[in-house]
Parts: sequence; structure tokens; C-alpha cells
Amino acid sequence: ERPNPVVFDTPNGRTILSFGSSPPLLPSDSFEAEIRAALQARGPAIGHPFVGGVMGYVSYESGRYFERMPGARGPLPVPEFGLRRYEGSLVYEQDHWWVAGSEGFLEEARTLLAQATCQVQIDSGDWTKEPEPPPEEFIRAVEEVLERISRGDCYQVNVARRLRFRSASSLLPIFLRLRDHHPARFGALVVSGDSGLVSNSPELFLRVTENEVETVPIKGTRPKKLNAREELLASEKERAELTMIVDMARNDLARCCEPGSVETGEREVVELPSLFHAQQRVRGRLRSDLDAVDAFASCFPPASVTGAPKVKAMELIRELEPVPRGVYTGAIGYFSDHGDACFSVAIRTLVARGSQAWPHVGSGIVADSNPAEELAESGWKANAFLKTLLGRDTAL
Repeated sequence: ERPNPVVFDTPNGRTILSFGSSPPLLPSDSFEAEIRAALQARGPAIGHPFVGGVMGYVSYESGRYFERMPGARGPLPVPEFGLRRYEGSLVYEQDHWWVAGSEGFLEEARTLLAQATCQVQIDSGDWTKEPEPPPEEFIRAVEEVLERISRGDCYQVNVARRLRFRSASSLLPIFLRLRDHHPARFGALVVSGDSGLVSNSPELFLRVTENEVETVPIKGTRPKKLNAREELLASEKERAELTMIVDMARNDLARCCEPGSVETGEREVVELPSLFHAQQRVRGRLRSDLDAVDAFASCFPPASVTGAPKVKAMELIRELEPVPRGVYTGAIGYFSDHGDACFSVAIRTLVARGSQAWPHVGSGIVADSNPAEELAESGWKANAFLKTLLGRDTAL
């Protein structure tokens, strides 16, 4: 019932909830200046992740403000920018709520907690899957990428396809069902007017804490079955795919970090309810003359969902994908008044406007990719959403 609700799960097990009536920030060439103008400088955070600041989403196509990237291919299904100023937040952690923010926000938040109930209906609703471009179009796009790789135009490209659904259901039941049945580290819910999104992302795009910058790209997927973890770790194709993206992430962080401070962790497997992924941490020390907004601008769009080289990969994405991505493969999260930031990669994300809803699914293509296998991988990634929306498995 509060205006413009936003929920964001952080990787340390906290859930941030906020609301507010500030107008949305508008995308422009002065993105960094607009973000900073909306922030109110405060001292270091004392335990609370978000005492006020800017929260929401940045669409993939907003990458044109930071990189040499072609414009959107047609209209976006929801606004390009979903960031706005929030005056504080409620944080849920270990069965307790705690609040921080301006006096006005604190008063309304405490009133909300006093009135809160847990009587939320989480039925899946009457969702129907609508016709979409046939899987053969995705196969042809993968084959074209493989041809471009063989010619030396690029080394890796992330190719996606969009699914379509129709329902009059609220996004809140979907968000709650995902949290209950298929939790991920970066769940999110953003609602503004008749549009919004639900995200169930396992991937950290960017975290800035004090003077440390971190990104954790994911590349490599296996459905959970016998020996799947070992198979993923042993795959040279998956290892090479992640290595290329980690190199790009290192280059992105080098733009905003102290020389020589960027370090890479070991390749590791992250376990989700139905999937295994391979990931690798990249960290650096933020330059003293830069801030979290600079770090975001240095790294966006995320390396793991574009390709290598990044600019050429984005040109191919624009050429081969029939519709714009919108929020998908953008970023969801916050810039806090005390200087920290945390954003997920907007994968496993559904956007909605009115009775229409669109999730994207995709896959990273390298030289030894098999088109049919990449199609199957995109289906594995969509499965949690499809089961949540439709209450059953369905063919893609």
C-alpha cells in the first residue's frame, strides 16, 4: 500500500525494504551527476546497509551512457531507468526488523510495522504463456555468433531470447513464491505505477564497501543431477568461458581501482535449488579520488552478460536479438548515502506492465558451443520462473 515499494536481498542474508514518493531519476548523459545530486553525504555506516539513498534498477540499454553501445532496438517494455531517492529502509535479518532513515521515514516505517500482517496469498495466479519467436531463431543467432567467432570478430557473446506471459496477478505473490521455493542471493521486487519487476538473481554485479570494489561474474551452468558439480568443474569449455569474462571484469575494475590492486579469487561452484553455476571473485581497492558511482560507470553493463570484446559483443547483441532487453542483464540495487553500493546482475528477472510479463533467458556462446546445448541451457535457467508462474514444467 506504500508508494513505489522496493525490496532487495543482500548477500549477507539481509532483506532491505523501502518506499517513497520521490520522482524517478531520468536517464541522461549526466547519469553520474544525477545520482550524486540525489545522494545526501553521511558518515560511515554503523551496521545498517541502507540509511537512505538511491535504489532501483538500471536497464541494459542504459549502457550507452557509459560505453560505445548502439541504441535500443525498439521501445522498452518498462522505463529505461527505475532509480529514485528513498529516505531510509526497513531491514529484515534473523527474524527481526530494524529501521533507519529520516525522521519522516522512521515514523511511517514504524506505523507500517505496527499494522503489518502475514496474511499474504501466494497462489501462482492465472498465468498463461503466450506465443513467442520459435526456438529456431535462437539457434540461428547462436550459429551466427559462432560464425563471427570463427572470423575473429569476437571471442564470446551472450545471446538471449524473450518469453511472454499474460496475467492480471500482482508481482508480490510471484516474488514470495520464488523466495519460498527457489531462493537466490539477490531477490528483488520493484514496483512503480503499472510496471515493475521480480528478480531471482544469483549473481553480484558490483559491491562497494568503504574502499573495496568487488564483482563476481558467473559463467557455466549445469542442472542438479549426479556428478553435475564435478562435470562443471572439469569442463574446459566452461573454464575458458569464465576466464574470458573474468579478464574483462579485471579490466573494468582497473578503470576505477588503484593500480596493481585488482585480484582474482579461485574458480568455485555456487549451488542453487535446481542448478550449479561456476563463478569467480574479482576485487580491487577503489581509487581515493573516485566513488561508488564512478565504479558503477566503469563496469556497466556487466561483463558476464555482454561478451568479449565488450563493445563488439554489444553490437552483435543489438543485431541478433529481435527485441530490446530492458531490465534484463542490467543491474538492480542501491547507492547508499554513506557511500556504499550493491547491485545484482538482472538475470532470472521478469518485468511486467499491466497484464503483460516478459522474462528473458540467455547463454554465453564461445567457439566450441553447441547451439542445441545452449538452447537447453537457456531452458534450465528459465525453469524456476516457469514453474512459479504456471505451477508446472513446460516446454520452451
